[in-house]
Amino acid sequence: MKKLLAALAVSTILGVASAASAQEAKLGYVPIEAHPVGQGSIRFAELVAEKTEGRVTIQTFGNGVLGNEPQMQSSLQGGFLDVMVGPTSNLVGTIPEFLIFDLPFFYADFNAVDAVMDGAVGDALFAKLDDMGLVGLAYWDNGFRHMTNAIRPINTVEDMAGLKIRVIPNPLFISTFEAVGTNPVPLPYPELYNALESHTVDAQETPVGLIYASKFYEVQDHLALTGHVYTPYVLLASKRWFDGLSEQDQQLVLEAAQESAEYQRSLSRDDADRLTGLLQEEGMEVTRLSEEEMAKLRDAVAPVVAEFSETIGVDLVEQARADMAAAK
Repeated sequence: MKKLLAALAVSTILGVASAASAQEAKLGYVPIEAHPVGQGSIRFAELVAEKTEGRVTIQTFGNGVLGNEPQMQSSLQGGFLDVMVGPTSNLVGTIPEFLIFDLPFFYADFNAVDAVMDGAVGDALFAKLDDMGLVGLAYWDNGFRHMTNAIRPINTVEDMAGLKIRVIPNPLFISTFEAVGTNPVPLPYPELYNALESHTVDAQETPVGLIYASKFYEVQDHLALTGHVYTPYVLLASKRWFDGLSEQDQQLVLEAAQESAEYQRSLSRDDADRLTGLLQEEGMEVTRLSEEEMAKLRDAVAPVVAEFSETIGVDLVEQARADMAAAK
């Protein structure tokens, strides 16, 4: 009887501890607090506290203080971190279907992007996170990716030829930039600024928000608004933390995530034009390729899209195309 009572006491203590830890969460992200990801994270935390009437509170930690994105994702899977924001490109090693967000020139505009993220494809991708010990809460905006370089302005496909360009270390990015005539160099993002400064690479490709926040204008002279890839951010939760919440609070956290997504996407997209202007003020020359040159780029990468559609799953890619067509 004493053993039974002792066991019950331990179980009660562990249950209380689990409930307490489920109510207090830490959220990590890499950009600075002023970045739309930082502002979106703060808004999400405010909404969670408001909707749950204080039962769930979230502390936000920006500027990579909790680690880089792969490190935070590992902590999330292990249940050591509760919530994070990172690009979907971090997930493709385990779930190749997330490569659908890295297909070059696949998304014409934000309406097309939202139709995929908020539709059947976005839901199907989130369902695959369960086996990784993760819960997809919402898709956030990371903007379309553009090219910068320190060698010459880019007005034609030929202007890209031979540029050593840093790319995300995944096969789709490497194949894409080989197809347009550049020499892709896969590097982790934290190494990028130094690589540009030392001329280890000539060029890079990221959204304008990161170009400005990372001060690439200090080491790059030319920005070409190619909009070649749209890679979203994703708000992720540890399954261990999320499952520790009551069903009511789980639903409220999901509601807060969706509302924060609307806020963050609007903030990020409105900010893009302003930041492009600021980059010009910092001395960058900004160019836009003609529609004829953009058509050449799309033709150049068409075999890459076809090849990686097989990896992603042709049915999923066709569903994305159907959702985009319906949104027009």
